[in-house]
Amino acid sequence: MPRAKKATAKAAPDQIADAGIIVAPMSIQPVPLGRLVRAPENVRHTDKAADVESLADDIAAHGLLQSLIGYVGDTDIDAAAVYIIGGGRRLQALQLLRERGSIDDAYEVSVLIRDQAEAIELSLSENLARRDMNPADEFAAFQELMRPGTMSPADIAKRFGFSERYVKQRLRLGSLAPQILDAMREGKLTIDAAMAYAQAQDQKLQLKVFNAQAKSNWKPHDPHSIGLAYHNAQMTTKDALFLFVGAEDYEKKGGGYEDDLFGEADRWGGRKITDASIILSIAKDRAAFHQVRLLSEAKDVYPGTVDVLIPGGIRRSAPPKAPKGYKLVDKGYRSEPTYAQLREKAAQLGLDIVRIASVNNDGVLAMEEQFYVPADRHAEVLPPVGSDRQQETPEQIAARRRAQEVRKVAAFLAAKEIRDEKVEGRHFWRSMRPDLWHARAVDGIGKCYPVIVDVLVTSEEIDAKLGAAEAEFDRQEAEEVARREAEEKAAADAAAAVEARRAEVLGMDPAPAVIHVDGMAHFRWASGAYADEQEETPAAEECSLYDDLEELLEHAESIGLTWPSIEAWAENPHGENVPEVEEEAA
Repeated sequence: MPRAKKATAKAAPDQIADAGIIVAPMSIQPVPLGRLVRAPENVRHTDKAADVESLADDIAAHGLLQSLIGYVGDTDIDAAAVYIIGGGRRLQALQLLRERGSIDDAYEVSVLIRDQAEAIELSLSENLARRDMNPADEFAAFQELMRPGTMSPADIAKRFGFSERYVKQRLRLGSLAPQILDAMREGKLTIDAAMAYAQAQDQKLQLKVFNAQAKSNWKPHDPHSIGLAYHNAQMTTKDALFLFVGAEDYEKKGGGYEDDLFGEADRWGGRKITDASIILSIAKDRAAFHQVRLLSEAKDVYPGTVDVLIPGGIRRSAPPKAPKGYKLVDKGYRSEPTYAQLREKAAQLGLDIVRIASVNNDGVLAMEEQFYVPADRHAEVLPPVGSDRQQETPEQIAARRRAQEVRKVAAFLAAKEIRDEKVEGRHFWRSMRPDLWHARAVDGIGKCYPVIVDVLVTSEEIDAKLGAAEAEFDRQEAEEVARREAEEKAAADAAAAVEARRAEVLGMDPAPAVIHVDGMAHFRWASGAYADEQEETPAAEECSLYDDLEELLEHAESIGLTWPSIEAWAENPHGENVPEVEEEAA
C-alpha cells in the first residue's frame, strides 16, 4: 500500500489515538497486522522475498522474537496505518502466515514506534550492523537520511561512525541513474564499477556510457573503460581550452567543478568542470578577438596571406573546411620540404594563402603548419607523392634488388672475418639472459639453443667485401636453384610413381580385398565399396566409406601393399607384398 503523496490534512492526535496507536518516544506497542504497511522508505529494496517462507515457519513455531520498527501515518488518509521501515522480511513472513490462514488481520505485532526520520535512521543502522545490505540499498538509504534536510554529511558520519568522505561517496553513489542502481541490485555491477560511474554527476552521460558498456564484448563495465569514456566526454582543468580561458574567467561566469570523491582526478587529467559551454563560449569570443592580430602578423611574414581560419572546436584537431576554391597543403609523412619552404614557394608563385590557427595542447592560440592555397595551383606547391620519381624498368628493379642482396652478403663476409680473427671490441653478446623458448636438434650434438652474438661492421668493411660477395651471392643463388629443381623433380617423380601404382592397382582382377592407402588399411565390402573398417563390425557404424576402388584412390598421396583376402592380411599385415612390376625392376 503506497503512502499517500497528495496534500491532505494532518491527522489530529485524537484521530491517531482513535486508531488505537499512542505515539510516544521509544514506545513498543502491539499493532494489528492489518494496519501494518511496508514503508516506501524502507532502506532494503533488494531480495525483499528472500527466505520468507522459512522465516514464516520459524515465526509460526517460536513466535515473533524481534519487534518491527515503524512510524504512524500523519494524514487523514493514512492515520490508521503504521509504516514498517525496519523488519520488512518479518512483515512479509507475517503476511504469508495470514495468507495460509494461521493468523488474521487482528493478530497483534510488536512495533517500535518512532517518528519518520528516526525510523529511517534505525532501519539503516540495523541493516548496516548486519553487513549483508546490498550496496545499492545502502546508497539509497544515505539519500533518504539527507532528504528531510535536517542532517549534513558530517552529521550522518558522526551518527554512524563513518568518515565524512565515505558518506559523501555514498551520497554520490546514491544519485546514480536508477538503471545503474538496478543493475547493482541484480548483481550485474561491482562496487568498483559503480564508483567509476559516479565519477560523473550527469545522469545522461552516466546512462550513455552504461548502455555502451553493456553492449561491450570485452570486459563490460570495466572501471578503467568507464573512466576513459568519461575522460573523452568531459572537459577537465587540464583541457587545452580550459588552459586557454583560465580558471578565473571561468569561475566569474559561474562555472563550477565536480568534487573528486573517488581519487581519479589526477589519473584522468585534472578536475572535471561542470559547465563546458561556458569555456567554449569564452574561448570562441577570445579566439575571434585575436584573429585580427594573427592575420596581421601572418601578413608581415607572407603578404599573400588573405585570411586566418579557426576550427569550430577551437582546439587543434581536424583542419576546418577549405574555403571555396582552395585546397589544404598537407605534406603528411614527408620530411622534405618543410612547411616553411612550402609557404615560401607559394609566396614566390604569388599565390594567396589561408592560414589556420587553433589552441594547442599548452592552451595557446597559435598558427598551425598546414595552410590552404588555390586548388588549381596546389600541385605546383606540393607535387603528388612519387610524381618526381622516374619509373624503373624491370631490369633496373632486378639490378637494384641484386645490389641490395649482394651488400647483405658482403656484410656477412666482413662480420665472419672479424669473428674469425677475434677482433677486440667488435662482437657482443645479444643478451646475458638469452631466450630459451626455441630449441632445435643438431646431428651429432643433440638439442641446442641459439645464443646470439652481434658483430659490428663498418660501411667501409662492407664495401671492401663487395667483390667477393658477388661471387658468393652467385654461388648461393645457383645452390638455391639446384635445390628447388631437385625438390621439384622429386615431387614429380613421386607423383608419377603414385599414378603408375594407381593404374596398376585399378588393373588388378580381382580387386584387392585389403589395400594400404595413405598409411591406413582399407577393406573391400560385399558391395564393392571400400572403408577403413571391416564390414559388419561395431566400428563400421562410423567409418570413411568410398563407393569403389577408383574413388578411394582418386586423391591418394601414397598407395601401398595389397592383399587378396582379409585372412592373408590378418596373417601378415606388414608383409612384403611388393608389386610384380617393382620385383621385375629389382
